[in-house]
Amino acid sequence: MHDSERDGRKKPVVLIVDDEPTMREAMKLILCKNFDVIEASNGLEAVQMYEKYKPDVVLMDIMMPIMNGIESTKLLLKENPDALILAITAYSSKKGKEMLEAGAKGILPKPFKRAELVEFINQHLNEHKK
Repeated sequence: MHDSERDGRKKPVVLIVDDEPTMREAMKLILCKNFDVIEASNGLEAVQMYEKYKPDVVLMDIMMPIMNGIESTKLLLKENPDALILAITAYSSKKGKEMLEAGAKGILPKPFKRAELVEFINQHLNEHKK
């Protein structure tokens, strides 16, 4: 039996997008019990991974090389208007505001606690299904 098919239900798929490998690994460890996790190291890779896997939620860092989270969010939503994109950032509220204007549904400031991350995702997944 595949992990994602426990109890006959599939786990939601989360795409973690962050240019720092240690941050992606930490989030993956937190989320792997409740979600199937895939990763991208920049916004361009995120767009490619989204097209390939169609995850239920995207956790998008804002400041990244190659393509930042704001550009990536706009591009993803242009092609996939129903995508659920949530911002994670250690940067200013100005950048967070730009993410919301680009179409992100919420912002979780770094650093965050384990429970905060899981609750943040579940809350937005539940709202998104309505």
